[in-house]
Amino acid sequence: MARITLQTPDGNAFEAELSAALMTVGRAEDNDLQIPDGSVSSHHGQFANESGQWTFTDLGSTNGTKVNGERVERVELGDGASFEIGSVAAVFYEDAPAAAPASRGGTAPRTVSAAAGGFSSTPIERAARRGFGPKVKQKDGPRTMIVALGIVSLLVTIGIAAMLFSGGLGN
Repeated sequence: MARITLQTPDGNAFEAELSAALMTVGRAEDNDLQIPDGSVSSHHGQFANESGQWTFTDLGSTNGTKVNGERVERVELGDGASFEIGSVAAVFYEDAPAAAPASRGGTAPRTVSAAAGGFSSTPIERAARRGFGPKVKQKDGPRTMIVALGIVSLLVTIGIAAMLFSGGLGN
């Protein structure tokens, strides 16, 4: 199974298996391989296996794809080939088929067909996607508390002003 290792300029690194004949790469969540780095375009490029030959094709990205510092549109990949996706260092490895990875959650991996996107009828194994950790949803705790305090303060001010104008405070 072919795989790719990626390392961002700030040192974050991860590895992903290229489990389908065509896999999109970019910063956006709808890619098969998501790379959350500012130098990577939302839909940067795609890996393709064409008759046993792996390639990476740049899809018109802003920061480009580079080999030895030179911008290229397409890279033919062999074992150990290194290139850059934006500013993210990438190394391609093509190994013998590996044993199936151990299941983390005890459930079978979910596969989604890529045919709906018009690319290929080869299923994409979404459970095999690797990123820099779980997606974290920001909690609005502090902001919500500040808004609530602002509303309470406004209501108290309006109440005091109403009492002053109606003569309700010591007249």
